[in-house]
Amino acid sequence: MKKNWSLGLVLMYAGFAQAQDPTIKDLQVAASKQVKSAEKDGWKKGGTLIININQGSLTNWASGGEQNTLGINAIFNYGINYRKGRDTWDNFFDLAIGFQNASSYGRFRKIDDRIDVTSKYGYQLNKKWYAGVLGNFNTQSLTGYDYNTNTKISNFLTPGKILASLGIDFRQTEAFSIFFSPVTSRWILKRDADFFSLNKFGVPAYKKTYNELGAYLTAKFNKKLNKWARYSGRVDLFSNYYRKPWNIDLFFTNLLSMKFNKWLGTTVSVDLLYDDDVIKRTQLKEILGIGLTVKL
Repeated sequence: MKKNWSLGLVLMYAGFAQAQDPTIKDLQVAASKQVKSAEKDGWKKGGTLIININQGSLTNWASGGEQNTLGINAIFNYGINYRKGRDTWDNFFDLAIGFQNASSYGRFRKIDDRIDVTSKYGYQLNKKWYAGVLGNFNTQSLTGYDYNTNTKISNFLTPGKILASLGIDFRQTEAFSIFFSPVTSRWILKRDADFFSLNKFGVPAYKKTYNELGAYLTAKFNKKLNKWARYSGRVDLFSNYYRKPWNIDLFFTNLLSMKFNKWLGTTVSVDLLYDDDVIKRTQLKEILGIGLTVKL
């Protein structure tokens, strides 16, 4: 009798375990999905450092030209992004500096100078839409000159721009996003004392800052085109509600990088800028370089 009772318990336990087997498997699959989802959360960092150098020398060159030239240009792009659940925090650093020297003017001249930092917080509403807050800081690091007249025309925080924006962020893919805000506050800085008495950069004379309220849109695209080429572009649009809202400020930056091997590559940088408070003409800057490209 005891043997029969023991055998019955064993058979009942085996049947119960077999019945629960699909449930256990479902739980294991669900747990696996949670782990994979959690792996997507956390910090993600990466960027590129590009250093381009060019040099030239002429001796008894019949067609003419600069006797000696030397140029160096550095570009640093780096992103630090964080995600946890529905919360995202994206930070992007875009820095550039470049100089050119030629024997005819005997000293280095600045050809590129940019400090651009963007920080954006987003709360996911659905798969592609986020409610967001964005901040941006933009200026240059060194004094700038009009070399035709040797006149100082800019400096650190002169001009400088600080922007704070509340809006909606649309993220089609990891490569493309658009942020729009109808409520944006922007401060224009003019901190150099030499410009204090001038109406310059949109800041009135005898003032160091000017605040404006307007609408703001920024679109960003960053994608690896193939194994050896990557394109990064950004366009910013800003309209001041109280001062010529139809004169929309435009900043359009493009960087195409192509790698020959792990270290060497070529880059093409093109910036387009329009701000009639600074100059009532479209500004264009293009730099082509070949040199060291390091993935960070």
